[in-house]
Amino acid sequence: MEFDEYQRLSKATDVRPDPRDVGFPLLGLAGEVGSLVAEYKKRLRAGASYEGFEAEVCEELGDLLWYAAALARTLGVSLSDIAAANLKKAELAWGEALPPPSTYDARFPAEQRLPRRFTVQFVAHERGGIPHVAMYLGTRAVGDPLNDNAAEEDHYRFHDALHLAHAAVLGWSPLFRSLLGRKRKQDPETDRVEDGARAIFLEEGLVAYVFSVAAGHGFFEDARRVDWDLLKTVRRITGKLEVADQPPTAWQRAILQGYEVWRGLRQHGGGLVQGDLDQRSLRFVAPV
Repeated sequence: MEFDEYQRLSKATDVRPDPRDVGFPLLGLAGEVGSLVAEYKKRLRAGASYEGFEAEVCEELGDLLWYAAALARTLGVSLSDIAAANLKKAELAWGEALPPPSTYDARFPAEQRLPRRFTVQFVAHERGGIPHVAMYLGTRAVGDPLNDNAAEEDHYRFHDALHLAHAAVLGWSPLFRSLLGRKRKQDPETDRVEDGARAIFLEEGLVAYVFSVAAGHGFFEDARRVDWDLLKTVRRITGKLEVADQPPTAWQRAILQGYEVWRGLRQHGGGLVQGDLDQRSLRFVAPV
């Protein structure tokens, strides 16, 4: 049976006094979820002797479907369309495949493109008794040496690795582009909007926000996924920029690989970071 057919046929048993009332199906959905939890509690208590669990779950899921159809019908939306959209969302959020790497700067001269492959060295040192870290592309210093700029050490001084993850996985990093002197000045509008100060500050704020979330999750060590709400927020923050076309899976890879490299830099006090946009990857190489 198709979802839309079920939605149409279930209308015959919808006896709400007010068919426009969304409260009834919402309360019904909440009640059926509670019933499912109660059944699971019975199973935990009775163990293998509780033989009716599967049948009860099927019945409660059926009731959930009825209330979902009633709510969709009340709102004038198609249950089939909802199901299709949910499958697409799940694939974007939890699938493994990524589209081909981006071509945000393909039409620009080579000197205005982000490098598709790069090796950046992070070198730690102290200045005035405060730990700093400097970045080098070959023998060239990239940006100014950074410290944590915090009362307590949290190794944020290595956070440029997270910008490098944006460049290597997404093909996007206004900050890294600026540090390399590769802003797309051939097109004044692209230079102003995509490579300008606002985009740079937005990326810096984004990295700081994700860092605050990561600090509460062990900096994603051993994580295979990141929270869907985090991915939604990241995409909302960047929704007006060219990188808005990147799927959640790409952001997830950038975040997880960026923090894998960041943890390596933190552990070893520096090292090499290698990015490859064709492979959409960032990796850490420990110092010898």
